[in-house]
Amino acid sequence: MIESMALKLSEAGIEKSSLAEIAKSVENKNMNVSELDEPMVKEIAKGCPIEGNGGNWDGERGNSNWTLDKEYIPQKYNPDGMTFGEILTKFNIENPQIPFKDGYPDFSRISKGEVQIDEFTSLRADNFTQADEKLSKQWGVSPENVSKWRKENRYTWHECEDCKTMQLVPSEIHGNVSHFGGVSIAKSKEV
Repeated sequence: MIESMALKLSEAGIEKSSLAEIAKSVENKNMNVSELDEPMVKEIAKGCPIEGNGGNWDGERGNSNWTLDKEYIPQKYNPDGMTFGEILTKFNIENPQIPFKDGYPDFSRISKGEVQIDEFTSLRADNFTQADEKLSKQWGVSPENVSKWRKENRYTWHECEDCKTMQLVPSEIHGNVSHFGGVSIAKSKEV
């Protein structure tokens, strides 16, 4: 059990956390790890939205749904000063919830496209270019047309934690829901 937890932390790019170090050093590998839950929860929640700052959790922070506050005016990527409610209407999104699991968001409910890229890097521009190419095949247009559409309609690519899946989501939402994703994992592997 301890070894599997250390492996999961390593795969998530947090092998240098205090919890990972504890897991590696425990002599009794069959011990009950419930006393380690609190540091694990803190590690998972790191980077996730803070309660009341643009939304609310319906359960455990980082392992439940983050519901956008429709009255909140996000500060980033929001040149028109719209509320989340207005942004949701603009993008024809009915459900204001973003599910999180193990500290990572799942934007599939609000995604206009999802692709898997072949060579994930820590460089967003490279990942975006690959994703535009993949989506262009689905849409039957050129990669340049996908890129142009994305920019004109204020969409961005979310790089998922599996370091291959890319979700095309509204910039006003993506940029205002704090989170970690694939790039943070890729960068942690470079250190």
